[in-house]
Amino acid sequence: MKKYILLFCSVVFIFGLTSCVDESMDFDTNGGKGLDFVHFVRNTQTLSAKKDAYITTITVGKTHKSTQAQTYTLSIIPDIASPAIEGTHYTLSSNTITIPAGEYTGSITLTADVNNLPTDIVSVTFTINSDEAIDWGKSMKMNMHLVCDFDASLLIGDYSYESDDWDEAGTGLTFEADPDDPLKIFVTGYPQSEGLTGNGNRIELNINPVNFSITGPKVIIADDLLDWGLEGTGSYAFQVVSGSFDVCKRIYYVTFNITLSSWGNQGNYEFIFRP
Repeated sequence: MKKYILLFCSVVFIFGLTSCVDESMDFDTNGGKGLDFVHFVRNTQTLSAKKDAYITTITVGKTHKSTQAQTYTLSIIPDIASPAIEGTHYTLSSNTITIPAGEYTGSITLTADVNNLPTDIVSVTFTINSDEAIDWGKSMKMNMHLVCDFDASLLIGDYSYESDDWDEAGTGLTFEADPDDPLKIFVTGYPQSEGLTGNGNRIELNINPVNFSITGPKVIIADDLLDWGLEGTGSYAFQVVSGSFDVCKRIYYVTFNITLSSWGNQGNYEFIFRP
């Protein structure tokens, strides 16, 4: 713990008693909160990281200036429910913060890893080690998440897919926009990826520009499954049940209800489409 020593010296002279106090002493002027109140300048911060803006500053202040630099070590406590992990989601320029001599504040930088940071908020709490300050302020909670600017051009291109539920994976899909509606996407090539001839109909995905949820009509993509060596199975149809588009990663998450007309409803299956 940083020591504050109040030196009283008494010098006895023939004609009286004189007392002196070390002029480097800082008396409490902060409402009874201690000799030198050390605190985070902000108790909560949120970093909405983008590809070109992903650095923020953590600042610690103290009540009084000092004639010497003072260094404080941070304790790092990831959130239990949605933890931000150092080295995965972010890095610190230092795990200590130094307040230079003659200054009231000192800072370090936090850099988000935009390649690993999720779009959902993750959090971490920082505290100042209690043995390094006579009095210390509240902890500081840092929330962080990845945000990306949306552009309709992100919705189109070549895609592959996977579905553990349907036990299928494939490539060669093309996502194309309706010429009159850039948020209406048609998927070309799905029947062919499963070895079917198809009938020319395309899976339709309608993107909500506010929350990027996905809806879509029921579409018969093949009139039969003869290419699979199956007769009497009737048509093969996909109906969007729910879905979402990850703007930052350009990934579609879509749950389809699949129907084989002769065999009935096959249930709901989740597909992931990646560029």
